[in-house]
Amino acid sequence: MKLFFDDAEFDAQLQRTTAKVACRAADLGQVLSVAHRITPGDYASWYAQWFAEGRKEAELGRRESAYGHHHNAGEAWLRASEYFRCAYFFSRRYPQGAALVAAWRRCREAFRAAIPALPFAIEPVQIPWRHDIPLEGYVLHAGPSAALRAGGTTAPTVLMPCGYDSPVEEFYTLGGHEAALRGFNVVAFSGPGQAEMLHERGIPFRPDFEAVVGPVIDFVERAAQNDGRLDATRIAIVGRSFGGYLAPRAAAHEPRIGALAADPAQTDMGAVLAQRLPPDWLELLERGDPALNEKIWAAFPGIRGQEFWLARLRAHGLNTPLEYCQEMRRWTVDVEAIRCPAFVSYGEGDFAQATTEAFFQRLPNANKRLVVYRDATGSGGHCEGMGPAPYFSDLYGWLGDLWRS
Repeated sequence: MKLFFDDAEFDAQLQRTTAKVACRAADLGQVLSVAHRITPGDYASWYAQWFAEGRKEAELGRRESAYGHHHNAGEAWLRASEYFRCAYFFSRRYPQGAALVAAWRRCREAFRAAIPALPFAIEPVQIPWRHDIPLEGYVLHAGPSAALRAGGTTAPTVLMPCGYDSPVEEFYTLGGHEAALRGFNVVAFSGPGQAEMLHERGIPFRPDFEAVVGPVIDFVERAAQNDGRLDATRIAIVGRSFGGYLAPRAAAHEPRIGALAADPAQTDMGAVLAQRLPPDWLELLERGDPALNEKIWAAFPGIRGQEFWLARLRAHGLNTPLEYCQEMRRWTVDVEAIRCPAFVSYGEGDFAQATTEAFFQRLPNANKRLVVYRDATGSGGHCEGMGPAPYFSDLYGWLGDLWRS
């Protein structure tokens, strides 16, 4: 479904921001106004226009706050955060570059400025992880929900890891707000290869995401013991986009996870990548032949090709497309080891859902549900495009029923 741009990449990211209108993190008129000012296909124009819109909203937030209009200020800051995030999407080939880091830091600052005016209590947290390196995250405490709290004194806990390119602050608009409305507490966090870990520390992705989620659950357990505001006995993990690999990977190794949601579920990144390679490229990959690099760079010329490949290489701490293709073979999920109930979904036409239905069939727990969201209802595409409302209703309805039963 096209929104504005003929350029599929630009239109997909425009739709991503447009979907945030539902939780007041974007304004449809502003989004379309920015789109009209962008030179189609021009990454520099994309960055400049979204950055300018973010700066304008941040200034509005400061003025409204000075007037004592705290709700107005909070909404302006929330929009600023999203617009700054959108600005740097096509700058990820330089994950520590000045332009990306400037927009990413402003995205984080704006979200934190919005927190006091948001309808739920949210606190930034540093989750102990490895030596002196913490995981950045947020804890969102939901309001009262008697139905979900039946049988317990605290709302269930939903863990939300980032996706491939999401800052942790995006958790609020990608499901945190919807979870809280339905009475769930949320612990959102970024790990290696994501947000602060990548942009400031240069720490790349790692396939064993259970090594990240384990300390997060330790954090939840300590919080449950210390003040009782988090429930460590009812923990779900919800992964969207690249989180559709990260969450199942963690669930396969971490028995404290009581429920899994993956949208779309991804189980073998190397196999999916191999399906997209021409036979002669695949032969070079099998031999580990560096000639594959020349083939790929020739097929992906210019700044578009650089953005596509370098954004991925550098997020994984790699230097060549061959290294990336080899690395992806390590990214697998032992589906049969996932013992908890699971909600599995994808939007029709989602580029990342090649293994989702096979994943569902392999799940050993009979308490599982598969939902496909269709273009005809406005919910097709990656992460349900501009129509994620049915997904949120289905997921959190299923999760609520699970813990009430």
